[in-house]
Amino acid sequence: MTSVSPMNHSHIVMEAALSVMAYSFCSVSMILVNKLIMNTYDMNFPFGILLLQTGGALMIVTLAKATRFIDYSAFSLDVAKQWLPLTLLFVSMLSTSMKSLGSMSVAAQTIIKNLAVVFIALGDKFLYGKAQTPSVYVSFALMFFGSYLGAKGDKWVTPWGLFWTFLNIAATVLYTLYMKTMLGSVSNSIGRYGPVFYNNLLSLPFFLVMGVGEIMPFATAISETTSLGKLVLVFSVLVSSVMTFSVFWCMSITSPTTMSVIGSLNKIPLTFLGMLVFHQFPTATGYVGIVVALAAGFLYTHLNITANRAKSAADAENHRQQTRMNSSPFAVLAPEEEKNIDTVKSV
Repeated sequence: MTSVSPMNHSHIVMEAALSVMAYSFCSVSMILVNKLIMNTYDMNFPFGILLLQTGGALMIVTLAKATRFIDYSAFSLDVAKQWLPLTLLFVSMLSTSMKSLGSMSVAAQTIIKNLAVVFIALGDKFLYGKAQTPSVYVSFALMFFGSYLGAKGDKWVTPWGLFWTFLNIAATVLYTLYMKTMLGSVSNSIGRYGPVFYNNLLSLPFFLVMGVGEIMPFATAISETTSLGKLVLVFSVLVSSVMTFSVFWCMSITSPTTMSVIGSLNKIPLTFLGMLVFHQFPTATGYVGIVVALAAGFLYTHLNITANRAKSAADAENHRQQTRMNSSPFAVLAPEEEKNIDTVKSV
């Protein structure tokens, strides 16, 4: 068994921490910025916004390669074919998120989307063999109850908002679980920045088709918005490009469940920032739902951290036992060889 040196372990921990922080910042910022663009600056053109962000992110990553700031393999049609299913899920996830944001409050969307954590964890169990304890299922039940109260106690929740939010949950679950498989089978051939390139390149035609009717009115709205509105748009393009990279970066060194835990923790600042920035406050029932859902997220996170620590301790103990066995002069001998040694000892 190959041991990990303290220096390498520290590097892995540092990289994991950086990827988590980048993913958290981008995921929270992206939702708030998109809501700002559509509601505050009256540019409610979801597919036009996605087209701009995807095209801008593709331009940034292409320029970064041209200036040798980053590097990834040249375009491969075989890789593109393998990557296409993930791209379709990516397009579905972003599209449904934007439609949901435009028809309900950030707080309600955030709390209801907490249900994605449940389905990701179940998928992680059945697809990747990650065990779940009975206490985890209690946290799942609380998430469902909190989401119900949160939706019931928010006057900005609409039937269409719920429809798009549940579609977004399905797309998010499938995207997160399938991404792990893709990273294992394809990422070694395209490098760290390859996923960013392929995701944006392959998404662009889909957003172009969906947003073709919004291009001209969106362009008019951009020209008429304030300088601050234009600055927010530019910032959204930058965050979008970093967001794609941070998702793949975080997933490549963690797990789907870890990603869902991070998403659960992100909902705390996102929920309250959404209420404060957009002045969309729920009723008393909604506040109860928010508290229950966030408490369930805390419980789920605590249970996962505890389980991971127990697993790490068990792995370390197994490693120590294996090391002791390997240090024995007879540990690796075949049974016949051990018999011969015993015969020699008896002579």
